[in-house]
Amino acid sequence: MALSFVFVAFLATAVSDVRAAQCACATGDVYVCSGVGTRHSILGVLRVWRCTPFEGDRRYGWVRVNFNGRNGWISGRYVNIRTCSGSSGTSGSTGSVCPRIISRSEWGARPPRSTSNLDGPVEYAFIHHGGNGACSSQSSCSAIVRSYQNYHMDTHGWSDIGYSFLIGEDGNVYEGRGWDRTGAHTRGYNSVGLGFCFIGNFMTRAPNSAAINTAKALIACGVSMGKIRSNYILRGHRDMGRTDCPGTALYNIIRTWLRY
Repeated sequence: MALSFVFVAFLATAVSDVRAAQCACATGDVYVCSGVGTRHSILGVLRVWRCTPFEGDRRYGWVRVNFNGRNGWISGRYVNIRTCSGSSGTSGSTGSVCPRIISRSEWGARPPRSTSNLDGPVEYAFIHHGGNGACSSQSSCSAIVRSYQNYHMDTHGWSDIGYSFLIGEDGNVYEGRGWDRTGAHTRGYNSVGLGFCFIGNFMTRAPNSAAINTAKALIACGVSMGKIRSNYILRGHRDMGRTDCPGTALYNIIRTWLRY
């Protein structure tokens, strides 16, 4: 994958509005340079969904960070500013962080008719696709997630949307039943696994890189939070029953992932 450039410039004085609890997290593999501009030497690479402490200052679309103990600037085009988790908030360190999760209230969920708790951490991570619709913005993805919930509740008669989480090609995660509630996604395995649904139909085309990277980060997040076992088993829906889900193009991708 082609690397985007992250430009780093050294500062002589400290900035007063440092927010140590926030991190700058890469949206793709990016070079870190020793100065502003691609002609400067490369200090290293910040890998996708890896993070470095955000120092609080923003200027002209750039953000100031601490990269391995060195002050610098990163183009805001290639990072998201998020709350740090674990070692991500330690000055000079890099760590992983959970992707942005759009809450049920944010996407306009109906209340569930009933809920039951999962006895986690779960053993399985199941990959699904919605089978229709495509979205690349929070508003369009939210509308499709609402349609999925309506179909599951009104046509199937389920208590809620079936999936644990849904992943859009806008790079966001949409909360379904969440980490701690039993889903209705994989018959016979709902009590021992979480269901991660890619929004759209992926029989003949693959999800974009934003969705792929977000799904991987979400599963890693679940492991780090103790919601998914560290030795979890990854499977596609079709591995557990007679279905085309999660679509042939997506299925061929997940078979190359860790723990499949």
